[in-house]
Amino acid sequence: MKQTGRSKLIAVIHVGKKELGLDDETYRDMLEHVTGKRSAKDLKIDELNKVIRELEQKGFKHESKRSFGSKPDVASQKEPLMGKIEALLADQKLHWNYAKAIAKQMFNKEALEFCTKKELYRIVAALEYKKKRTQDGARRTTRQTT
Repeated sequence: MKQTGRSKLIAVIHVGKKELGLDDETYRDMLEHVTGKRSAKDLKIDELNKVIRELEQKGFKHESKRSFGSKPDVASQKEPLMGKIEALLADQKLHWNYAKAIAKQMFNKEALEFCTKKELYRIVAALEYKKKRTQDGARRTTRQTT
């Protein structure tokens, strides 16, 4: 299910509320002070943006750009494989958590740092397979429409 712009703004407000540690009563008081309403669901888009600006003034750091995480630190012999994993993730616009999830599912490892060299090769293979599968699906779709 895709979020609308309004529901995304409400989600950002709730993240800000949690990050700032606001209890429900303080949060609703802040909403009422800024907009005259006590519930985010009653707010229009411009009012939602006002609330986000208020949260930012109180210290909430709203990052709108998607972050793909940072490359894990590994031993030097595993570094080329981590570079390949990083390139495959970036090429497919995937987060590092995607590779971590593969490690968890395939090898029951909580982080890529704990994977052996052989396991990292298998993660590279899984990412290559996903890339090929995605490209094949795109080709099939264009053939069907033409």
